Amino acid sequence: MSDQNDFAEKRRHKRLKAPNNVTAKINDEEIDVTLRDVSAGGAALDLKHEAKPDDSIELMIDDVGQLSATVSRSLDDGVAVRFMDIDDDEEEMLLADLERIDIDIRNEDF
Repeated sequence: MSDQNDFAEKRRHKRLKAPNNVTAKINDEEIDVTLRDVSAGGAALDLKHEAKPDDSIELMIDDVGQLSATVSRSLDDGVAVRFMDIDDDEEEMLLADLERIDIDIRNEDF
C-alpha cells in the first residue's frame, strides 16, 4: 500500500468538493481564495497570499458560515488549515452542510 493511501486512511473526516466562493481574512486583510477541498476538520486552500504555519485565518464559506482556522502546513500552491473550536454538535452540522453542498455541486456537474 502506498504512503498516499496510508495517509488517506488515517483521515478522521471525509474530504468533499468545495464551493469556490470563499473569503479569507488573514492578518486583518480580506482576500478571495479557492477551496480545493474541505472536511469537518479543515480545508485545503489555493492561496497566493503568504501564510505560515500557526497563522490564524477566518474563512467565510457561502452556505456554511464563518469558520476560524489555523494554518497547519504549506501546499504547492496554497495551505492546509485546521478548523478551531468546533464542538461535536457544530462538527455534525458542518458535515451535514458540506455533504449537502457536495451533492448539489456533483448534480450540477452532470
